[in-house]
Amino acid sequence: MKIITDHILWWILLIVATAVVSAVTSYQITPAGMLTSMAGHLAFAVGIALVPWIVYRLFGKPLNTEQMMATITVGWLILAVANLSV
Repeated sequence: MKIITDHILWWILLIVATAVVSAVTSYQITPAGMLTSMAGHLAFAVGIALVPWIVYRLFGKPLNTEQMMATITVGWLILAVANLSV
């Protein structure tokens, strides 16, 4: 997929930051817990980013890969701030 291959560094930074947030917010760090937390965190971010992607696609102006990565990052930030503030 072009969004992954065009923005490898962005994805690496997002995954590392997700691991840090998951470790900070976990009561007990286990491999399965970290994997589940990271997968859920990234799934939430991608799910949130699908909303503007669908809306813009319906209006005939689909987002480019950089705009899509920005919306994924915003979704990631929303959940990271919510997790860290609890």
